[in-house]
Amino acid sequence: MKTKLIFLSLLFLSLLNLKAQCTPEITSPRLGTMFPGSVVFCNSESETLSTTQTYASYQWYKQEWYWQNPNPNPWVPIAGATSQTLTINGTDDMLYNFKVEVTQGDCTAESQSILADGYAYGLPFLMANFTPGTYEEVNGEYNVCEGASVELQDGFGGVYGLHTWFKCLPSSNPPSPTDPCIISGATGDTYTATVSGVYGFYACTEYCPSQCEMLSDIAFIKLNFGNFSFCNLATGETKPKENTLSLYPNPTTQLLYIGKESDKKYPEVSIIDMSGKLVQQKRDHKFSEPIDVSSLVPGTYMVVSKSADGKVYKNKFIKK
Repeated sequence: MKTKLIFLSLLFLSLLNLKAQCTPEITSPRLGTMFPGSVVFCNSESETLSTTQTYASYQWYKQEWYWQNPNPNPWVPIAGATSQTLTINGTDDMLYNFKVEVTQGDCTAESQSILADGYAYGLPFLMANFTPGTYEEVNGEYNVCEGASVELQDGFGGVYGLHTWFKCLPSSNPPSPTDPCIISGATGDTYTATVSGVYGFYACTEYCPSQCEMLSDIAFIKLNFGNFSFCNLATGETKPKENTLSLYPNPTTQLLYIGKESDKKYPEVSIIDMSGKLVQQKRDHKFSEPIDVSSLVPGTYMVVSKSADGKVYKNKFIKK
């Protein structure tokens, strides 16, 4: 009887071991660091995915990310990806799901998928908060009443750490520490402008300190302070409301979402290429509606949007 019990115990343990061998799990150094089930890359770096156990055979798959569930995009076997590890990178594999199929004896099983995430590192963009009645827009520039102020903000301030703010266009990217355009001491994700200038910033991410981005020239904003004819005495400032704007996915291949719920609607949204050419425009855009950018040539674009209460957003995105 004792021998029989020992045999059954060993058989039970063998079955447990077989079951463990049939439950592959993906792991990597950055997996889950910022978001569960996601790997977030630093610029041009690679990441090695691996299974937590060894199996007889492997086949890795990838699937392009989609904004809704279920994802209609097919899982595609990666040619030559038949070892325990798979190296992916932030240039080619951003916004793709990955999984692995393994075999061990008579067992064949698939892992849960993981995402090479791009939304967390959406490119920085400039938001400008004006006080109603204290400004007017003229040919892309903003005349602001003397005594008023404009709060400028990095729309992805939570992602980016150290900032360098400018009052004119710097002469190089990255900027020289002695560039005369640098505003001394302005290193946060917001800056309040009270004098005329061309404003923008250079910022580095907290997760990858060496990953830094400069706003493109057309993303800088020109402010002219003075006593204009439209100005009145009501230039007292009020504390701006919390102001965040989402632009995702970034990069994108087809659909782009932009906006924040409190704005509800944007009277005008313009998409501009890096040469300054207007390539797409939408009026009365609702924040919950996608913008189809599938027809755009792959590259970097600027989105300029204006809310009904006078806020101006300048956002950069990548069309893959």
